[in-house]
Amino acid sequence: MTLARSIAIACFCIFLIPVVSGQQADDMALFSLDSLATDTTGGVLAVPNVFTPNDDEINDYFEVQTDGSSVYEFSVFTRTGTRVFQSSSPRIFWDGRSNGGQPLKEGVYYYVIEATGDADPFKKAGFIYLYR
Repeated sequence: MTLARSIAIACFCIFLIPVVSGQQADDMALFSLDSLATDTTGGVLAVPNVFTPNDDEINDYFEVQTDGSSVYEFSVFTRTGTRVFQSSSPRIFWDGRSNGGQPLKEGVYYYVIEATGDADPFKKAGFIYLYR
């Protein structure tokens, strides 16, 4: 049995068996692959790390909900450090395309989010998994 299959079976046992057997509490939320960061206004940014821009209308966009009071510099890089996307806006949003409009390949990308124009600097970085 491969390592990946063993991990998948372990995850199934840990996360799904309580749901199937009815042992999960009614108010227990589903597990989410998010990273949390506090921005300069004290709000929490929930940053997803996976999205699937394949036009099925489910997780087609990488989007971080903000309160709109700060302007964020959002950059996406390849594993080799080439910047493929950049925006400066109160909205943190990416559709999986380069700045030139070309769809990017499936894979792992590195992102950096920085609040600009605030006295208290804010910076968040991590990885995005783009699946088509």
